[in-house]
Amino acid sequence: MVLDTPEALTNSLHIITIFATPLHVFGIYCIVWKTPKNMGTAQWYLFNLHVSCILLDWGFTVLSVPFLILPAMGGYPLGILTNWFGVSTLFQVYLIMALVFVVCTSIVLIFENRYYTLYAKDTKWKYFRIAYIFVNYFFTFAFNIPAVLSVPDQQMALEFTYKQIPNLPKEIKAGPLFILAIDYWVQMPFNFMAVLTAGGSFTFITLISRNMNSTTRRNNISEHTKRLQRKFLKAIHSQVMVFVINFLSPMLYIFVSILTDYYNQMGNNLVFIVAAFHGINSTLIMLWAHKPYREVCYNLARKIQEDLKMANPRVRDSQPTVSTTILI
Repeated sequence: MVLDTPEALTNSLHIITIFATPLHVFGIYCIVWKTPKNMGTAQWYLFNLHVSCILLDWGFTVLSVPFLILPAMGGYPLGILTNWFGVSTLFQVYLIMALVFVVCTSIVLIFENRYYTLYAKDTKWKYFRIAYIFVNYFFTFAFNIPAVLSVPDQQMALEFTYKQIPNLPKEIKAGPLFILAIDYWVQMPFNFMAVLTAGGSFTFITLISRNMNSTTRRNNISEHTKRLQRKFLKAIHSQVMVFVINFLSPMLYIFVSILTDYYNQMGNNLVFIVAAFHGINSTLIMLWAHKPYREVCYNLARKIQEDLKMANPRVRDSQPTVSTTILI
């Protein structure tokens, strides 16, 4: 299958959704019903992150299905929001960009929750954390409003795009192309949010590590508690790294494409195909990294194996009786 057409992108993303959705549902089941009580409020922060990942996943693969024509900041959506509901392309641009940072903010809040729960309940931070959470979500949904309100005249923007990409196929030109911007200043709010969320995560990781080392030296908590805290943080780190890796390669390609004015439609489609795998990868890492969920998977696999054995009992080997008559 050639991956440089709208149909190829749509089919690829829909196939990913078919495999990802049952896994997402199983992940929700594990978080809601199989999370032990000793994980406390972390359960709902994990749930928030997981649902955010699902929404972003569906945004890429079903709802919007963005078909980009990098290095131009334009393209058109192929998903059900367009085909079934007639939602404007501009709103879908806003939605997808917001969902990316909803996931990022959910990651920050997991680390903030761990820091607050373990070390900051009796500090001044308890008076500021609600405002901090509100500000993060405010910027998550407001950062791309300047770009949305500054959309250029589309006829002029399309003429600029055709000069920028002279080899743009006629089939794509015939589509409902929408150009978000022809000036790259619109990337600045995106970069600001990336720094804000990455900086927040790094800050809370550092605070947790310092406090954990301090309590270890003072022997304020048991070895068992320390071990559980470290395991939980390692599990969250694994989920974060999967998210970063899934989006780092596409973002690197986007940066190089814009910087060099390089156009390759297969590469553009692969940006979203690779990014769309983040939902599957994130859920698999969550199920593997957190021991309670891993045990649920082991028990389920064991039960399936036992059911298969019961459904396929051994057939005893029996030698057929052969009657032979020898004629002399």
